[in-house]
Amino acid sequence: MSEEKITKKDIKELLNIQTKQIEERFVKQEKRIEERLNNQTNVILDAVDEKLENKSDKEITNKILDGQDKIITKLDKLLQEKTTADAQDKRKTKVLEIHNNALKSNKILSPQQSIEIDSLRAF
Repeated sequence: MSEEKITKKDIKELLNIQTKQIEERFVKQEKRIEERLNNQTNVILDAVDEKLENKSDKEITNKILDGQDKIITKLDKLLQEKTTADAQDKRKTKVLEIHNNALKSNKILSPQQSIEIDSLRAF
C-alpha cells in the first residue's frame, strides 16, 4: 500500500471546491427566497389594491347614496309643502269666490270692479 499524503495545496483545493458548492447553494436558496418574497409581496399588494379599490368604490357609492337620500328628503318636504299650499290656495280661492259673488249679487261692487275682478281670473 502506498500512502498518499494530503498536502496543503490539496486541502486548499478541497476547501475551494466546497466553498464554491456552498456559495452556489446559497445563491440558489437566495434566489428561491427572493422569488417567494416577490410572489408573496405581489399577492399582498394585489389584495391591498383590491381592498383599496373596493373601499374607494364603497366610499363613492356611500357618498352618492347619501346625496340621493338628502335630495329625496328635501323633495319629500317640498312635495308635502306643495300639497299643503295647494290645499290652502283652494280654500282661499273658494272664500274669495264666495266674497266676490256676494259683492256682485248685492251690488256692492260697481260693474267696472266686477269686470276687473273677472279679468284677473286669480281663482
